[in-house]
Amino acid sequence: MNARFKDPYRAQRELLTGSRFFAGLPTVLLNELVEASRLIELPANQALYEAGDPIREAHLLFNGSIKRSTSIPGGATKVIELVQSEQLLSLGELFGATHYASTCCCITQTLLVAIDIRKLREATENHREFGMRIITALARRQFAIEFDITSHHYGLTGAQRLLDYLLESAGEKANMAGETTIVLKASKKVIAARIGMTPESFSRNLRELSDNGVLVVDGRKVHIQNAALLDTVGGDNGQRLNFCRKRKGNALDAETPLSAGALINMCGRLRVLSQRMAIAWYMIVSAIAPHKALVKLNQLEKEFERNLARLEKLELAAEFAEKLALIKALWPRYQQLMRGDELSAQKVEDVFDLSEELLQATDVLTGHAADLGGLPAAHYVNMAGRNRMLSQRIGKFFLFREWPSLDEKIAGLTPPSCLEFESNLQTLGKTANIPPEVAAQLRVVASQWQKFIRTLCPDLSHAARTQHARLVMAEGERLLRSVDTTVKLFERLTK
Repeated sequence: MNARFKDPYRAQRELLTGSRFFAGLPTVLLNELVEASRLIELPANQALYEAGDPIREAHLLFNGSIKRSTSIPGGATKVIELVQSEQLLSLGELFGATHYASTCCCITQTLLVAIDIRKLREATENHREFGMRIITALARRQFAIEFDITSHHYGLTGAQRLLDYLLESAGEKANMAGETTIVLKASKKVIAARIGMTPESFSRNLRELSDNGVLVVDGRKVHIQNAALLDTVGGDNGQRLNFCRKRKGNALDAETPLSAGALINMCGRLRVLSQRMAIAWYMIVSAIAPHKALVKLNQLEKEFERNLARLEKLELAAEFAEKLALIKALWPRYQQLMRGDELSAQKVEDVFDLSEELLQATDVLTGHAADLGGLPAAHYVNMAGRNRMLSQRIGKFFLFREWPSLDEKIAGLTPPSCLEFESNLQTLGKTANIPPEVAAQLRVVASQWQKFIRTLCPDLSHAARTQHARLVMAEGERLLRSVDTTVKLFERLTK
């Protein structure tokens, strides 16, 4: 039999050999550590060790999520660390104590390698290179703790602390454009405790980051929009956007006046929401991920109403108010039409036609807001917003074209919509003095647009209608996120 299959430490050996802590170490040293190790697999909610336990082994996490916590006066529990990537757990305790001061619990199913602590300490003392790796890891941890304390006490808002945590969880430095996606494996309550805020504050700060275009939340997935992280307004594409603490004395209910770009973006959001709601409704009645679509439809309706309410509060000219009144008149009809799960040719036609009518009304409002802006930059915000809407309108066409009564109408609307998207994209790319991060984001949009178009085309691999629809909607969501970030970047240029 092959010697490889006789190795009782094969699993640990393969894991440690590929680990950043142990890779490249002398064979003799690695063998000693491997032979002093064991593999541990634990289910979710299982404790690995508890405060007060003697330290006999060091634990290296390879897969899963770990929560470290400690008790504070009064009996409360403080989450001190969430670990989701390869790491030696409780590194400071391993080399500075004989008993654990923290409790370590698995959040998800977890894979670890446990190494005899005496062997690990001996290796650290006798091998300079390995010792330096441990010192570097300790230094990074100390560095993180110092700045974590600073952020809690010296002026960083909850939104900034949350953003810093998400970026730290993402690991590698983000690109200039595109998005960085992370999965929140821990619960909202646990993450909030780690950052030092209540679950309610966590949700509020997450909403603030989302409203500022910095990230998009999709269930447990958070898509960080890389270009939106940069200080486009300040003209420094090397400086990350900051969420500073508000000055004391400001009225809590005082809102910052809207810039021309922000007004256009808000009006344009009604425009894209009119299309997204039609998509969500059709997915519900067609049984294409219906439960997720129902949640999404409820969220979109609330967002539409929030934007309507904000626009109503603005003291704008009578002409603007008249255009807004038309949308308010159409909205209850549209909302009522999407109630229930009835599926008939007439109902489908009615939803489609009213979505187009609401689109027309919101487009007129957004165009008027762009005219009020009076600057070329304001019209670029509207143009980018048109593409945001088109990304969803074309997806709507794909879904509704299944009905013969709409096939001819949709066949006439789809090509002009695609041509307009491409024309707008080219025009935006030729904008004078465009910042590097905006140019990079437009390239991301162009790439994602091509992927979306290819997915729309009939293909033998998309034989199942439902599967094809899911693929198109997934690519459409990716395109939407990238275009939405572009709108936000052009909005900032109007300030």
